[in-house]
Amino acid sequence: MGAPGDKRARFRESETPLYPPHTRVALPGGEGSYEVLDIERDHACFADYAADLTDLLIKSLHDIDAIIPRIALREVVDNLVHAIPCSVSIVFDPQRKNLFISDTGPGIPRLDLAFDLGYSTASEAHRAYIRGVGIGLYLAREDIRSLGGELRLDTDHGRGTYVQFSLEPVPAPSSPGWPGGAGAFHLTQRQNNILFLLSEGESLGPSQVSSELNIGVSTAHRDLVKLQDLGLIYLNSTGKRFLSELGRSYLQSLLSL
Repeated sequence: MGAPGDKRARFRESETPLYPPHTRVALPGGEGSYEVLDIERDHACFADYAADLTDLLIKSLHDIDAIIPRIALREVVDNLVHAIPCSVSIVFDPQRKNLFISDTGPGIPRLDLAFDLGYSTASEAHRAYIRGVGIGLYLAREDIRSLGGELRLDTDHGRGTYVQFSLEPVPAPSSPGWPGGAGAFHLTQRQNNILFLLSEGESLGPSQVSSELNIGVSTAHRDLVKLQDLGLIYLNSTGKRFLSELGRSYLQSLLSL
């Protein structure tokens, strides 16, 4: 792998420039407040944008004493080239344990293959900016797992891709026969409502949940990820979400309260 300077120079020489997306970054401040930074399209090329954005995220993680998955950050930021033209939103949660990166691009056609070595949707234009050989997301996940965290990926076809960096070890999913009944999951009413929507037998993505419950797409995505981690919903091989048997048992327990 060449030095960053060499990489940027090669990208600047590309005959198919892809201009960086407008990016908004929300960094946690004091007492639950946020500092919002708008990164405009003032970079010479995508490579400069990706390098500067990665540096900003690394510095932000350093400032809050969080783990710093450098490789994962670089690979995920590089992959934003697939979504151009788009806008990008980056949010640290108030507890500083998660980092969310979402874009408004076309999404990933085969989410079930996204982490497989060799799977790539990079075009010739994309390969002028990134390797595009299908190892980026695999490396990203391995990097953050080596630090005790987890990388989660979600997509909504034609609407965008959502990435969650969990910056602390992820607990093992709950199993059927959990102790304490429905209350043991400590779900919010909004999360319960998502399960009831899924109980109707239809697959739901973040955009549909956002529309049905009148909440933000990022909020819907975080709730879906949590429900999936708990084993209450599952993702099938086509990337669609459905209520699991554990989820059905949970709803039955909830209705019996």
